[in-house]
Amino acid sequence: MINLEEITIKISPELAQIYRQASTETQAQIQSKITALLESQIMSYHQEKLKKFRETMDKRSEEAQANGLTPEILKEILADTNE
Repeated sequence: MINLEEITIKISPELAQIYRQASTETQAQIQSKITALLESQIMSYHQEKLKKFRETMDKRSEEAQANGLTPEILKEILADTNE
């Protein structure tokens, strides 16, 4: 069984009334659809943020290499900071 957590969202009074008057089965269907929509939106948001992060890291890596930073030099720098 999936563990669910309750959240609160704001909707119009009319929608709230219709939802409360709906059958338990209809409410469950609505909850499933809202869950799917939220998952889709949140995953899309996180994927976009991850893409931007990777692009930033790639750009910084290219800049570092253009300025003469090599993997060997980076290892030396990191080794010095760990001592």
